[in-house]
Amino acid sequence: MKYADAEDESRLWLAAARLFIEIPYAESLKDRRHIVRSVTDGARSRFAISAADLGPADAHKKAVIGFAFCGSSQSELRERMANLEKYLFFREEEGEFEIVRFSPEVFNYGDISDRQDK
Repeated sequence: MKYADAEDESRLWLAAARLFIEIPYAESLKDRRHIVRSVTDGARSRFAISAADLGPADAHKKAVIGFAFCGSSQSELRERMANLEKYLFFREEEGEFEIVRFSPEVFNYGDISDRQDK
């Protein structure tokens, strides 16, 4: 369904990121879940962000966490992602995990929906 009148007035921007971490002191999947939950719950409470454990489900020394925001401007989301990144690197300094890679992206929803309509 298309909403022609609303398309120009309200732009929907999306921001998504994957955080790849190593958890050197985890001895079990329970240890891994504890660290991942601590990171996701902390990010959710500070940033009103969606966060999910993306796996791998069978490895207790590694994790990938996904984060997502939506908003009305690209600059707002870039700033929120920068703040999230600062928070994650601050948490890394506590020593529970090591960041391997943080890969944020910001894009316009119209770019996605236009491709699906074709």
